[in-house]
Amino acid sequence: MRTRRAKNSDVAAIHALVAHYAAQGLLLPREAEEIRANIGHFIVQEDAHRVVSCLSLESYGADLAEIRSIAVDPENRGQGLGARLIEFALNEARRRGIARVFAVTHAPAFFERQGFTAAARQSLTEKIDRDCRSCSQQRTCKLVAVIATVIPERAVLSILSASAAPVPAC
Repeated sequence: MRTRRAKNSDVAAIHALVAHYAAQGLLLPREAEEIRANIGHFIVQEDAHRVVSCLSLESYGADLAEIRSIAVDPENRGQGLGARLIEFALNEARRRGIARVFAVTHAPAFFERQGFTAAARQSLTEKIDRDCRSCSQQRTCKLVAVIATVIPERAVLSILSASAAPVPAC
């Protein structure tokens, strides 16, 4: 199993993975052209030259990035691929000098096992402004925000309260 940055030839495979989970309401749908336009954000894992998992690490500036569109081929679930993708993404964020990485998820326990902590919705103003305000599921959203600090000395603002509990992000 090899983890690497995605390339244009991976677009169809990434789109298929994301579409599979979007059809179940677990991920937001992403068009192939959107994936192609943002291919530099994607990380994939391949097995025998076949993409079996992906995620997108999208920057919100120098100090904050979001993990989006994390998907593992159903045939390859339960093998730790998601955890390895997260580890690669956090190392990539650290390499880029990004202090904090967050996700908005149906599976906060998975992210907590990877070192993330529940975050207050209000602390992710960048995400709210970019995606949540215009989301059709804004009022009924059950997604939870989680965040990891990858460069503590660069995390200038405390994003978690002492009693942070999972709070819907949208």
